[in-house]
Amino acid sequence: MPTPSSVQRRPRAALATFALIISVVVGSLAAEAAALPATPPTNTSGDMSGHKSSRSVYTSMPTDPTAVVLGSEEFPAHGDGTGDDTAAIQAAIDEASRRGGENWLGNIVGGARGVDVGDGGGLVFVPEGTYRITERINIHASVRIVGFGASRPTFYVAPSTPAFAHEPEFVFAAVRRPWSEDGPITFGNNDTFGTGLVNVDIAVDEGNPGAVGVRFGGAQMFVLQDVDIDLADGYAGIDHNANLIQRVNVRGGEFGLLAFAASPGWQTSILDTTFSGQAQAAIRLHTDAKLSIIRTRVTDVPHAIDTIPEQSQRLYVQDSLFEDVTGPVISLNDSDSIPAPDEPELVRAQNQLNVVNTGVVDSGPLVRTSPSGDTWTFPAQSYLVNDATLGLRVHDALTDEARRSDGVVIDAQSRAAASFEHLLTSDIPLPPDADSWVNIVEYAAEHDVTVGTGTADDHAIFQQALNEHDTVYVPMGEYLLSDTLRLRPQNNLIGLHPRQTWLTIPDESPAFGDPDNPRAIVHTPPGGRNIVSGLGLDTAATNPGSVQVHWQSGVHSHLSDIATQFVKWAPEETQPGDPGPGDPGYEFRGDYKYNFWIDGGGGSFVNLWSVAGWSDNGFLVENTSVPGRVYEISVEHHQHREIVLRNVRNWELHAAQTEDHIYGWQSQAVELENVRHVLFANTVFFRVATVLGPYPYAVGIKDSSDVVIRGTRGYRPTNVENTRWGATIADVETGHEVPELDVAYLDVGSRGRPVHPSGLSLTGPGEVAVLPGETATIELELTNHEPGPLRDVTASVTAAGMDAAVDVPDRIPGGHKIAVPVTVSPAASAAHGTVVEATVTVEFTYKGRSQSLDRPLTVRVGGKNLAVGASVSASSVLSTNAATYAVDGATTGGRWISGRGDPTPTLTIDLGSPATLHRAVLYSGVSGSDALRVEAFEVEGLVDGTWTLLGEVSGNAASPVSVPLTGADDVDTVRLRFTTPSPTDELARVFEIEVYGTR
Repeated sequence: MPTPSSVQRRPRAALATFALIISVVVGSLAAEAAALPATPPTNTSGDMSGHKSSRSVYTSMPTDPTAVVLGSEEFPAHGDGTGDDTAAIQAAIDEASRRGGENWLGNIVGGARGVDVGDGGGLVFVPEGTYRITERINIHASVRIVGFGASRPTFYVAPSTPAFAHEPEFVFAAVRRPWSEDGPITFGNNDTFGTGLVNVDIAVDEGNPGAVGVRFGGAQMFVLQDVDIDLADGYAGIDHNANLIQRVNVRGGEFGLLAFAASPGWQTSILDTTFSGQAQAAIRLHTDAKLSIIRTRVTDVPHAIDTIPEQSQRLYVQDSLFEDVTGPVISLNDSDSIPAPDEPELVRAQNQLNVVNTGVVDSGPLVRTSPSGDTWTFPAQSYLVNDATLGLRVHDALTDEARRSDGVVIDAQSRAAASFEHLLTSDIPLPPDADSWVNIVEYAAEHDVTVGTGTADDHAIFQQALNEHDTVYVPMGEYLLSDTLRLRPQNNLIGLHPRQTWLTIPDESPAFGDPDNPRAIVHTPPGGRNIVSGLGLDTAATNPGSVQVHWQSGVHSHLSDIATQFVKWAPEETQPGDPGPGDPGYEFRGDYKYNFWIDGGGGSFVNLWSVAGWSDNGFLVENTSVPGRVYEISVEHHQHREIVLRNVRNWELHAAQTEDHIYGWQSQAVELENVRHVLFANTVFFRVATVLGPYPYAVGIKDSSDVVIRGTRGYRPTNVENTRWGATIADVETGHEVPELDVAYLDVGSRGRPVHPSGLSLTGPGEVAVLPGETATIELELTNHEPGPLRDVTASVTAAGMDAAVDVPDRIPGGHKIAVPVTVSPAASAAHGTVVEATVTVEFTYKGRSQSLDRPLTVRVGGKNLAVGASVSASSVLSTNAATYAVDGATTGGRWISGRGDPTPTLTIDLGSPATLHRAVLYSGVSGSDALRVEAFEVEGLVDGTWTLLGEVSGNAASPVSVPLTGADDVDTVRLRFTTPSPTDELARVFEIEVYGTR
């Protein structure tokens, strides 16, 4: 096993062999690529065969001797959309993973966690063509599939392909481990890094309702970039989500994205992307999804973003556009519908929403929360959302005048639809034309130099190439540099795989030994328009004056897809049971300055992983007013600070995630000193479970103003000591702090535009309970935040099978709120337990335009089933047929069975709080049979400490059976006594007991 390190020391013999074959393979692959058809035949079997892709960002394929080329002699493919290329594609991916496992480049988990090879993956190059897929393709950890050609290559699923015809199945799936001939296949998780699909398209033809374009779950450095996914009647474009979804277009299907938290709980950035034509929703939020959606268009869908019940989500939307959304545009859960943790004062709102500078055109209500149904909108056909939030807002934080509020706030104004196109203008440049790239391996060979062995110094030939050519491409390999690479203002340095393409410096290098005069592996000049991407940077183990990147480039520059070596800082002494050498990184420590050093520069920074933990900090920005925009950065495992900003103006950091290390009690997430006009959006400040001590705050701030934080996740529960911060942010001089750890919005000394609540809202109870034949009334609240009045106001309510009425005045002045009484009256014959989904609609005229606002209302006839999920106990139990099955909400499947020798078994249900009970329903017996039903039982309630008979059934042979309950006011505990459990064996068999009541 190799010696564990940040980037494992690679076998030198293998690297030497690699160097010797470069000159031969370069020529053969170039000839091979030239022989591939420039325009493959077009398949005409289905509507998607003529798929039209977006622009190809890589028009020609570079020479890369260790990459795998689909369609080469070794991996022949049809590429015509007709022949089945599934096996060839999978074999190419397997081989790329195998090569990356053998060379140990970029290794993190090899030698640990059951993986005995490197996990750094590799590249599969896919030339232009149409490649038919008939089964799922597994993308092993850190393998990247990159397309080339005048048009993007397309992976095509033909009509009615059996693998995708029924249950959801993935066309591509990111899986956890490197390739193994007989290893288990599991989905990517928190130790899966670097996987990608780049510059390729996925086209799914009709008759594949189970098709999912790609399962994209993993931890860091994932890229789904420059991809079109056309789904026809497929299920979803993307399932799960990792780090970066950029320039992706999802068309059709039931869903565009099924969103979760990126493993192990991080954010996902969605940039310059579109979703259109989905049948249900563009994005459906699942467990703890944290999305940063920026410059994204959603059009022609019933819902732009909706949610599954009883889950918390954190959603940030900026500079985006929603068009032709039936609505509501965004749906989230009510925070109070989600069980609170132990300390609700620290987590005042578990759901967070921020919508900033976003257009809405020809769409339904902007926001709705569930299950309340509370709804907010703006009364215009086309409007700009300046600021909308759900969750805790803290204004004038860190002062004695700090103001807090919860709930939904919307600030919007009418704007013409044509004005919104500029919102989608990207600030991220496309890579330079591949035809302009100069390959460093080929350039060196032309000068009789061999590079990429990891043993000889490559600095001189590298610097010479940069001096002579604008764009230098770096194939996979390890390049040893004895000095800094200094880029000219127009230089670009391009790699395609940051875990297989490493620029390293020698251990104990004289050039990088002075911590007071730090030097970088890569340096860019002031004002440069440089693009640097797709590289791994390794400062080695003993270079205390080293920095990975020293960035001084200007506002139009771009740094992306960069990883540093993986090192978790550790103290000099470890404790018994601490991780040993088999888990890479713990035995190393150092005194480096920084990983990424932004010194007087700016630009765009995308998908960076700063994880060389022996540095003083991971991401330092200082002495700059050049605007900077960070999208998706992971800064982890540093001893003292993760992110530091000093003397900085005009920066935005989106989806910044920090994580301390195993001994992280000294580690601070963010330090801010003398900063102005800085935004942190959708942050995760994380503390691991094994930290040795507390830390007073995540963000320490000094002498700073106009700082805004929109969306934080910093809370961890009390079950593990030291895992939470003392506060989200604190002024280190005054001691003022914001102790709440999950905050939707806070500002420090902000001089920005004040928030003006606007629009309309219809809020109030989400449901009403009413007895058959009786009438119930609830009051909703209609608020007009606009300055002008609503005129010609009318209201109606639709509730199938019952009478319903609502009353409103015909004019509502600006800035006023009114009560909206809603009355419902079910028929006397209505069945207890009936649930009717009603709709309350308010119609009005505003500024001469007729409009409407509606919201749902749930009507429960006879009340709600109060027994489901309640605490329950039984007088006896047969085997594993536990009492909890009787209140699990399922009327089939698991059931409670009483024990033998218990002639009158009982079930006792604690309803949690007093209620008026109306009816009980019992499901009993054997599934699919009329035998062994409960024959007779009594329902008793605990009234004033005495069991009182509320209802009874005898001579029963039915399931379900219903029993009215009388005298059941103010009851919190119910007991069922089974006087005749069954007609044959005295066993009570109960699938479910429902107890309907009102509170």
